[in-house]
Amino acid sequence: GLQRCLGRFRTKHPSTAPRNNRTILPWICWSLGTARNTLIFENRQITQEEVATKGMRLAREWCLAQKPKGQGENLSPGNRKQKARPIADTQTPICRSDAAWDKASNKAGLAWIISGADNNIKKQGSTHQEHVSSPLVAEALALRLGIIAAANLDLPKIRMLSDNQTLIRAINNDIQIKEIFGIVKDIHQISTVFVDIS
Repeated sequence: GLQRCLGRFRTKHPSTAPRNNRTILPWICWSLGTARNTLIFENRQITQEEVATKGMRLAREWCLAQKPKGQGENLSPGNRKQKARPIADTQTPICRSDAAWDKASNKAGLAWIISGADNNIKKQGSTHQEHVSSPLVAEALALRLGIIAAANLDLPKIRMLSDNQTLIRAINNDIQIKEIFGIVKDIHQISTVFVDIS
């Protein structure tokens, strides 16, 4: 089923699809999860092709980020100079977080997933939260849940990924945003339990 779908997608979009199925699968699952959250919390349906396209694009971006000269936006809480460090080695577990926000009800769906070097899922979770004032707050809450889960796994190193550039800049101390100031402070505090975090 999935292998056949991936093969057909590669035929139609050869420049988009990564070659390694083990790299693709976690991102397809991630794309399916975010599509589900969008349907539940925003009542907006995403087509199968959009899910596949997003999953392939994310997998391709992740593959490019593994190269020494690849460009990626890593989260480096605290010292701004940390952004000049080399990209984390391939043995470092990765935590991805995402959120969906419903403006009408001020509810948010929060999700995170931690995968190891071989792309196997170490832990994942999702929840919903009420009284969330904006999409940025939702993204910050999701990332905080992810870093808490990573800390509970007693991992010495972790690489945190988010697609929200404003949140990344706030965590890297490039900007201060009042509505997420407390959450970012929590993230900085929790990050101190790791030997290395990016």
